[in-house]
Amino acid sequence: MAGKRPKLGWIYMINPHLVSLRCQKGHQHIYNLNAPGEVICKTDFCDLTINSSRVLRGFHPYIVWENNEFKENTNYLQTFTVIPLTSQDTFAGLPTTYPITTNQKNGLSNKSYALVNQICTVDGNCFKDNLGNWLERLGQLDKYDQEEIKKRLRYYLNLNNEPDDDWFKKNASPELLKKVFEQIPDKNKEEALNNLLDNLP
Repeated sequence: MAGKRPKLGWIYMINPHLVSLRCQKGHQHIYNLNAPGEVICKTDFCDLTINSSRVLRGFHPYIVWENNEFKENTNYLQTFTVIPLTSQDTFAGLPTTYPITTNQKNGLSNKSYALVNQICTVDGNCFKDNLGNWLERLGQLDKYDQEEIKKRLRYYLNLNNEPDDDWFKKNASPELLKKVFEQIPDKNKEEALNNLLDNLP
């Protein structure tokens, strides 16, 4: 039985082998990650390497966080921003890790940890079978768990709930700008970048 289009908070068992990565020059493409390590930028005349080692390999449960549209050359590809789950407690003490207790709603077989710091964007085909049908979900997160993960995501991005002008003055940096830009839905990134450039002196 075919599933439905993934939504926020739904959990799937997938292998995120098709991942959206960006080089330091801003070139973004979908890469097939057959093995851990570095990949070479796909853009013509760009030979920068991209470290893909933080992307988990093999099948793991993943939480769907955003539904995006990714432009690669002239094609528009459907992508999803996802957060991996692991049953290993290696990262349990980190502020960017959130424990999720198994229950009937989420469908997890073991207590799991959401690795917020390993959030990534994957090709929508990772959620489809060989016939192109959407996979069945394992389950979905409770509202409370979603809110707790949002808090850790804000912490990871170094963002307060309602940052004021003083906060931005103290924390503004190229690194923060990059983190914020990476979280903007792909379909809105070009418009955001153009607005930023228009405001430059």
